[in-house]
Amino acid sequence: MSLPKYNPTNSQERFGVNAVAEAIARLGQIWRETPIADVGIDGQIEFVSAEGFATGKMIAVQIKSGLSFFKESEGDWVFYPEEKHRFYWERYPLPVLIIIHNPDTNLSYWVDARQSIRTASASAPKGIKIPKDNILQTTDSGTLFEGFAVSEQHLMSPEDILDFLIKSESSNASFPVSYFNLFCSGLTNICRSLYFGMDVAATVAEQTLANQDSEFGMGVGDSEHIFLFDYVKFLVHQNIADIDFSDCMIDWYDRQMQPSFMAPLTSRGKTLVKLIKELEWKLKSEGKIEETGHLHVAQESFVQVVFTHSEINRIALINQVKNEYLNSRQENA
Repeated sequence: MSLPKYNPTNSQERFGVNAVAEAIARLGQIWRETPIADVGIDGQIEFVSAEGFATGKMIAVQIKSGLSFFKESEGDWVFYPEEKHRFYWERYPLPVLIIIHNPDTNLSYWVDARQSIRTASASAPKGIKIPKDNILQTTDSGTLFEGFAVSEQHLMSPEDILDFLIKSESSNASFPVSYFNLFCSGLTNICRSLYFGMDVAATVAEQTLANQDSEFGMGVGDSEHIFLFDYVKFLVHQNIADIDFSDCMIDWYDRQMQPSFMAPLTSRGKTLVKLIKELEWKLKSEGKIEETGHLHVAQESFVQVVFTHSEINRIALINQVKNEYLNSRQENA
């Protein structure tokens, strides 16, 4: 009679899972292993603030353990996922860390696989590069949760958020923009959504300079761009709008440009809009600012695609391609 045989690969997999669980515990974060139905996600990590508060911000994790993932390489380690997993991770609602574990050194290496896949072009190699410097055992929690723009800053009350937005101003006199300007000017969709783009910031700066009868034009440098991207991170961290920060990171880090998005406001964002309306009403009722009729601070703007002359002509080209395609389908039918 033969007995059930234990597969050594099971032990190897446990080495990886246990190493991740220990590393996350040392960081003071929450590790939740997927007990059943693992289809490409082995567990999740929830971000815990320095004060010990569970934040609800989570990242998914896929763990691979074994020496086969550490073939000699002068550059980064390279992990080759199956196509079905690439597709699954790309559309996953959370950042997905791929962690490869070396059982000989007991070190684990990680990368945000979802971000890598979303960033790659269609013709890029299918391997996911995992930097040799990304050692899990020496990585801080803020770096792991970069896809959520987390920080040790606590969640503010709506009143404190409003105060912060108003007080956060660019220090550049030729770029007179505050976070309050950006938020109010970006409201759209009957104040249910928030739009952000460099066009909003530039319009606010140029119009404010014009209102000041300034003889100087708008000036934008690295510090102003950082100021604007910090605004986006603030919106994400304070859960003011449901922003796909992963996509924003692609614009900021890979394309070297400000992100552009339209995102629905959360309940916290809608409460903020209500506070702004109440502040305006209070100031008007006290006679500190004049009555402006139907013009309000928290009021929707309209977002539209702006077509240049050449882009107007592109509509005709689009129709030509469409018609020729339909004609060819009819001829081959």
